Amino acid sequence: MIFNNLPRWRRDFVPLVLWMGLIFALSSQSKLISIEEPFSAMLFYKMAHIIFYAILAWLWWRALSPQRQLNWRLFLMAFILTTLYGVSDEIHQYYVPGRSSRLADVFFDASGAWAMILLIRQKNNPKLTFLNRS
Repeated sequence: MIFNNLPRWRRDFVPLVLWMGLIFALSSQSKLISIEEPFSAMLFYKMAHIIFYAILAWLWWRALSPQRQLNWRLFLMAFILTTLYGVSDEIHQYYVPGRSSRLADVFFDASGAWAMILLIRQKNNPKLTFLNRS
């Protein structure tokens, strides 16, 4: 693939930084979209947290693992860094007019990150299980 010829920093770190920038930019908006029905709005925003942070966890794993190793140390690092970014994002939102900071949103961020890590692990080696520590 053409991307494999790129230097590692461009292939693995630039997408990570750009994605984090997108999350920051979206968090800086006072209002993203208006959804009238409260349940639909909540569902939309919580799913957005899960999806955006699942992608962030995948990007962290790629950046931390140039050979795409499947080990729990790397997965845990990607999970922690993603969750910490979620915490920092909620702190950032606290200072944005019209936005609020919620601990529950960090839970959704972490849930998306963990789901992606399990998906990476399972997709790349279906014989591995959670308890198999390789």
